[in-house]
Amino acid sequence: MKKMLLLVSGLAVAGAGFAQPVPPAPTLLADKDADGRPLPFGRRAVEPYDKALGSGPYKAIMATDASLPAHVLYYPKDLKAAGKLPIVAWGNGACINAGNRFRYFLTEIASRGYFIAANGVMANDKLEVGPQENPAVRPPGSPPPPPPAPEQRAANARRAPGTTTKEQLIESINWAVRENERLGSPFYHRLDTSKIAVMGQSCGGVQALNVASDPRIRTMVIWSSGVGMIPNNPADPSAVLASVHTPIAYIHGDAQNDVAYYAGIDNVKRLGERGIPVFGAWQDKMTHLGTYGQQDGGYFARIATAWLDWKLKDRRAAGKMFQGKNCTLCTGPGWHVAKHGID
Repeated sequence: MKKMLLLVSGLAVAGAGFAQPVPPAPTLLADKDADGRPLPFGRRAVEPYDKALGSGPYKAIMATDASLPAHVLYYPKDLKAAGKLPIVAWGNGACINAGNRFRYFLTEIASRGYFIAANGVMANDKLEVGPQENPAVRPPGSPPPPPPAPEQRAANARRAPGTTTKEQLIESINWAVRENERLGSPFYHRLDTSKIAVMGQSCGGVQALNVASDPRIRTMVIWSSGVGMIPNNPADPSAVLASVHTPIAYIHGDAQNDVAYYAGIDNVKRLGERGIPVFGAWQDKMTHLGTYGQQDGGYFARIATAWLDWKLKDRRAAGKMFQGKNCTLCTGPGWHVAKHGID
């Protein structure tokens, strides 16, 4: 009987969509493209930009809007069926000027009932499926790495000219709020402007932290990032952390494989000391590349959706991924958790 009760309990949680078996960190593949660049998540066909994707109940599309030209949007194709959508502003890793870089990760979240505006233009579609390389991890106190060689900078510019800025995250929020009130907009009264999140990966996570003081933000998720990861950005790390006023989560890899490990650990500790509700988790053998390149964004998309559902949609079942000593990530293989004010 005891075994049956445990099984039923597990099924009940899994029914919420978040407690299926927690996978180990992905093993990066040794495949390379025609130019010799790594394809750690393998090869996949590029999907048409307007094809509805995602495993959630509301298949989502990727789109652009002429009135927000430096961003890419993700949202359910059937807006009426999806109901009121919370708003998420996203900053890309490397601050790359490619709003389609994290396409499959962001589309998966949108298919669960969210409107997302990502920094960056609609760039080369090859950026959606690779190539990418895990940054070399340098010991604490090491000098910053040398700048890219001229040929590498030129190659990067051809793929995604320029970089994005922290101000674009605020532009995303402002635009969504305006569109929600504009007669004739497809988003007219379809967005929930009281439920806004900001997220970002690596350099984009630093962008997110740099706008944390905006009073409209309800929650944040920082992926393989944190103040202190990038030298002199921000100029005053303590002031940026002091501006965080919402529940926040940090998700990253281990010290051997993720350049953001030490910054994430440090930020969680300092925010907890301030009394900010903060959840920090890292997984053994997880790299800086996360699971974004896996099918439907991999397990990181599940973590993101669970956090957003809990904090923006008040779904208590989703909170089981983070709350209590037996939370999903607390007991997941290879995961390590530090939290303050979450339980």
